[in-house]
Amino acid sequence: MDMYITDLPGVGKKISFINAENQLMAIIIHHTGKRELFFFKDADDDEAVFSFRLSSEDTKQVATQLLGATFSPEENEKLKKINMVRKQVVVEWIDLAKHSPIVGLKVSELKQRLPRGASIIGVFRNDDFVVDFETDLLLEINDTLMVVGQKDALVEVEQMCAGKGN
Repeated sequence: MDMYITDLPGVGKKISFINAENQLMAIIIHHTGKRELFFFKDADDDEAVFSFRLSSEDTKQVATQLLGATFSPEENEKLKKINMVRKQVVVEWIDLAKHSPIVGLKVSELKQRLPRGASIIGVFRNDDFVVDFETDLLLEINDTLMVVGQKDALVEVEQMCAGKGN
């Protein structure tokens, strides 16, 4: 959504919102506190399809409802499952320390050492991010690993990369 704010000398401000369908909603906020909403079918239209006047108090009530104060749509089952997984799975960027036993290993060797519940999904080296890496890629000091997994497994990986773990 695009938003534009324009000064209206002697009147107040105009805030315009253009959505993905190129529809325009404009809010005129007068110095007196009065608000006017204008709805346009197309952002390039000169004539509003509909307009609506609101007091300052009306505006606050509408804003409160838009923020979901009294009603929030029910999430569908798929979204609930995704949210549940997001709470359990974490993505971490882990730097390889100078003393790390991981330095000099091939990615394939690291994969064998990773705790259950953790997977390496990328290596950031210099200015390159490699996600489609060869399993014989040698890990170097200052590489940053992108690892996904359960929180406790990632703690183990962080310790390994810092030279404190297995």
